[in-house]
Amino acid sequence: MTTVRLYEPQDEPQLRDIAYLNYTGQFQDTRPTAADDPAVKAYLSHIVHIQQGGKGIVLVAEQDKKLTGFVCLLKPENGAGGSAYAFMSDLFVVPECRKQGVGSQLTRALEEQARLMGATRVALRVEADNAASRSFYIKAHYQEKFLVMSKELPDDNH
Repeated sequence: MTTVRLYEPQDEPQLRDIAYLNYTGQFQDTRPTAADDPAVKAYLSHIVHIQQGGKGIVLVAEQDKKLTGFVCLLKPENGAGGSAYAFMSDLFVVPECRKQGVGSQLTRALEEQARLMGATRVALRVEADNAASRSFYIKAHYQEKFLVMSKELPDDNH
């Protein structure tokens, strides 16, 4: 049985392991990464410090004392029209536990925490070519509101 709860300091080693999986999964096409890579270290520290630094909370999914997923919730900010947007980031479930409802449990728990923080909406970003994630969020009743575009800048040395 999977339970979802707030991240606790003793979770850090396991959280770092699964956050590393998330990071390498996102950037596997661009460059190889190792756990001691500065960018990886910065990402892992960012996840841990969301809650420790008071920026929001980190929820973890746990099964048999093993972390199987996590999601970050950044505290709400007031938007146009009085809406208070909380921001969901880094929803991740370890591959062997996908398609078992863990992501849905994490999302529902995050939404409840967002309500308790005073949020009226939850926003998130997802890569345009990530069809599985986009489908997951659509099934959870998330709607596209904004389109974020990016451009890779050429290296000045070439």
